[in-house]
Amino acid sequence: MAFKIGRLEIGYRLLISLTAIAIAYGYLGSYLCTVLRYDNYLIAVLLFALAAAGIFAIPQSLGGLLAAIASVATVYWQSSSLTHTVISAIACLSLYLLGFQDVGYESAPDKKLSIVEIVATVITISFAVSISLIISQTHVSLNWLTSIAIGLICGAITLVGKQLIYIDLSQKEIWRLFGIVSASSFVMGFGIRAILYALANPIIVK
Repeated sequence: MAFKIGRLEIGYRLLISLTAIAIAYGYLGSYLCTVLRYDNYLIAVLLFALAAAGIFAIPQSLGGLLAAIASVATVYWQSSSLTHTVISAIACLSLYLLGFQDVGYESAPDKKLSIVEIVATVITISFAVSISLIISQTHVSLNWLTSIAIGLICGAITLVGKQLIYIDLSQKEIWRLFGIVSASSFVMGFGIRAILYALANPIIVK
């Protein structure tokens, strides 16, 4: 089954991955609004830089496995719960196995990463860990639903770049599509959080 957007045909497995990425960027935008509300401008700048860098790094599908492992470890660090950690790991593995049908596996044991690829790997891992921390801190305590969300996001980060290449898009088109999904979700997350803060603390004009 596939969905058509104009001339672009997106399979449901890729759609799931893009939805998970959208959720991640929504959380990131929401958290950015929160840190700005408390005048934490340094963290705000770092979050914005990470969000922008992720648009270019994540589609390259570098460091996805390490990012997934780091995210699952972050769940355990934040919750000290083996149950939540296992739930995240199962969700991540399930999405990976589902999307694996799209990308297959190509072994390249002798390939050496360039400086740009190493930077992309570091950004991908940093993004995954940051999202896990943000989701963990946004909710008072991790539950099975947030654990699943973290796991799905980890799986999406691992897969989405290869899935986008599979639908025969150029690198420029991949960045454009990924940028539209991530940036729009980021803005929505920021906007929704800003509206909630405004409703909670209305400005009274005398």
